[in-house]
Amino acid sequence: MGISDINAPEFWDAAYREERDGWDMGTPTPVFVDLLDRYGMDFRPLGGPDFSALGRPPRVLVPCSGRGHDALHFAERGWDVTAVDFSVEPLQWLHAEKGRLGVALQALQADMFPLGETYPAHFDMLLEYTCVCAIEPARRKEFLDFAAEVLRPGGLLLALLFPLDGRPGGPPFAIDPEEFKRDAERNFILMHESIPESSVKPRRGKERLMVWERREEGEEGRRKEGKMEEWKDGKQV
Repeated sequence: MGISDINAPEFWDAAYREERDGWDMGTPTPVFVDLLDRYGMDFRPLGGPDFSALGRPPRVLVPCSGRGHDALHFAERGWDVTAVDFSVEPLQWLHAEKGRLGVALQALQADMFPLGETYPAHFDMLLEYTCVCAIEPARRKEFLDFAAEVLRPGGLLLALLFPLDGRPGGPPFAIDPEEFKRDAERNFILMHESIPESSVKPRRGKERLMVWERREEGEEGRRKEGKMEEWKDGKQV
């Protein structure tokens, strides 16, 4: 299939049916599991807020959710989760699994890009993993605009960027983290950046974790540099 086909849900439906879904590890993303194990809802160590102080479950959006392993994990940990995917195939699995587990979350089969019209400034966090690498590189600024639209001011874009290997073609399309940072700075402030040691073994050292805060409207000039760090044995070094 050609590159233009990735903008149609049928491309992804076929990938799941034909088991061309190598991005699906069958488990929640280890980096996110590690974050919730260590911090729960208190993201102050990463430059974010203490979401437990909201007085309600924090709202998290998981775009390109696939079968929803991360969405289910966040829901089991008490977050108010909305999962969205272009493809109906993985969402059928997610609906069955959330019923089996007795987990409450919203699962949408939809194009994520217009969601700002339905959910303006609604979410406290947006989870990004293997979504930016799945869309056409020319649409990455559009992705960041969409993220800014659905996040409330002060909300977090929690992005685990992969792959960073400069591979040709795609999907998955390689991500240049410096280019991503330049594009994100228009609407976000970089609060934390690290190479997580808790990545799944084949991807260890090849992923970049970034925590971005949604700028307040009209906010200019404030930026906190994310210091590059490595995590080893559950600690930053």
